[in-house]
Amino acid sequence: MRNRNIKINVFLNEDENKILNAKVKKSGLNKSEFFRKIILDYQLKEKPDEKFYEVLSQLRGMATNLNQIARACNRYGYVNNDKYIPLAHKIEDLVLSLQEVYVVSKKKVDV
Repeated sequence: MRNRNIKINVFLNEDENKILNAKVKKSGLNKSEFFRKIILDYQLKEKPDEKFYEVLSQLRGMATNLNQIARACNRYGYVNNDKYIPLAHKIEDLVLSLQEVYVVSKKKVDV
């Protein structure tokens, strides 16, 4: 069963509708998600451009490759992976930080 079953109609003039559509587009959300986040006091962030997602994808790939190299080196005894595992974790942390700063909406803190 649908979790949200209350439908609300809103009347806007042309200018308000243009502003709403522009803000919704910038957020990368649909209108329902946009309104829910505003109502629940989330700080909305503009959706990053495609270049951001390309860089994020490359970072994820680098972290995965580094992890695989470290495991293979450890398995075959070529290199001590103590240098590689922390580096892979740093890359993963960087990915998470980038997502937090540029993508994930957080609730506003009441002061």
